[in-house]
Amino acid sequence: MRRLLQLFCVSLLLAGSTLLAPTARPAGATDDSSTTDSSTTEPASSTDSTTTSSTVPSSSLAPASRGTAVQVAPTFPAPTAAPTLPPPPPPPSPLAVPANSGNGRRVVYSKSRMRVWVIEANGQVSRTYLVSGRLNQPNPGTYSVFSRSSYTCSIKSSSTCMRWMVRFTKGPSGDNIGFHEIPRKNGVPLQSDAQLGQALSAGCVRQSTADAQFMWAWAGIGTKVIVIW
Repeated sequence: MRRLLQLFCVSLLLAGSTLLAPTARPAGATDDSSTTDSSTTEPASSTDSTTTSSTVPSSSLAPASRGTAVQVAPTFPAPTAAPTLPPPPPPPSPLAVPANSGNGRRVVYSKSRMRVWVIEANGQVSRTYLVSGRLNQPNPGTYSVFSRSSYTCSIKSSSTCMRWMVRFTKGPSGDNIGFHEIPRKNGVPLQSDAQLGQALSAGCVRQSTADAQFMWAWAGIGTKVIVIW
C-alpha cells in the first residue's frame, strides 16, 4: 500500500510539471504583446519628472468659489497719495443781495429772511439789516414810497405810535404799510432790537432807531421798494 501511494504522488508531480512548462513556439515567431509594449511605452523623460516635481498638487489649493484661483491680471500698485480735489465753492453770503430782486436804486425787503438791503444805483449796498415784519403781507412785488411821516400812530390803536414812517403800500384792510421805528405803546417798545429778524409785526416793517433814521434820510417819495419772499 505504501508503495502504491508513493507511485501515485510521483505521477501527480510529473503531471503538474508538464502543465506548467512553457509552450514551444515556432522558430521566428514574434510576441505581439511584447512588441506592442516596447513600441508604445517610453521611459519618462527628465522634462516630465521635472514638471511633476514642481507642480503643486491640486489637493493643496482651496477650491475657487468664483472665477479662478490664479490671478490672471497684474495688480497695480496702491496710489502713493490721495488725488488733490479743488476746494468747494464758498457758500453764498447771507448778506448778499438776493437774486431776482430788481436793479437800480432801490430797497429790497425779504419776508422769509426778515432783512432789508438799501442799494445804490450802481448796485452797491449802502446798508443791510434785520427787521421785523409779517410773513403774509405785503405780497411780493414792486412798490414805491408814496408817503412819509416823522411821527404817526396806528389807526387801530391811538396809544401805539412810531417815528420815521416811510409808507410804500397798503394792507388788505386799507391800512398803510411802511418802514418805521419799533413802535411804542404808552411809551413802551413793543419789542427789543435783539428780537429783530422775527416776524412780530402786525403788518409794517419794524426797524431799530438807527436803521429807521437811515431809511428816513435815504428813501424819499418815489423810491422803489422790491418785496420778495
